[in-house]
Amino acid sequence: MVSVIIVAAGSSARMNGINKQLEKIGDTPVFVMSALKFEKSEKVGEIIIAAPEDDAARYEKLARNFGVTKLAAVIAGGETRMQSVRSCLPAVSPKADFIAIHDGARPLIETEDIERVFADAEKYNAAIAAVPAVDTVKQVGSNGFIESTPARGNLYYAQTPQVFRKKLYLECLEKADQTALERVTDDSSILELCGEYVKITEINGCNMKITRPEDLAAAEAVFKGKRAVKNV
Repeated sequence: MVSVIIVAAGSSARMNGINKQLEKIGDTPVFVMSALKFEKSEKVGEIIIAAPEDDAARYEKLARNFGVTKLAAVIAGGETRMQSVRSCLPAVSPKADFIAIHDGARPLIETEDIERVFADAEKYNAAIAAVPAVDTVKQVGSNGFIESTPARGNLYYAQTPQVFRKKLYLECLEKADQTALERVTDDSSILELCGEYVKITEINGCNMKITRPEDLAAAEAVFKGKRAVKNV
């Protein structure tokens, strides 16, 4: 059984005062749409949402009203992603074999892609959604000048969901240096710090992250395009 943590407690610092999680794609709040994509998976036994501390009751009401039947808890998140995830861990069911962590601001993930990440996690103990880098990436020094250009063929953009065998993930959390933990920007880095291997699952659908106001319009356009194709 998979326990899903939806991280939706961020400050939306680059959204000009807009709470991106509560904005709607179609008629559904962003974080709810993310949760509903996992709701459809038979492997998911429960969904836990990390919400802003002063708005947890509202998030829970919205999730239930929009049909997230597998909602197990809405937990007050922290100031950082890592703090939010760790605040949710005590709510994870003892029956869960895997933990899946997903950005609430990635509402366009397809359930089919989620299932593929689950399958790789079952096979390799840890897997993350990712897409190949399409831009050339530059390594830059503190002086602002280019130091190196990594080979693009070996680079991927890390996305979510990131799925881990629960026992392994918790063991790596326990072993990791606490200072290093606060610097990580995704959960797979915790396993890397522990010397564990993580499988890349290349996904097929759009899985953009809503970060800026203009991303909302782009996500809406993608959503409408998908709906139009399904109705043809």
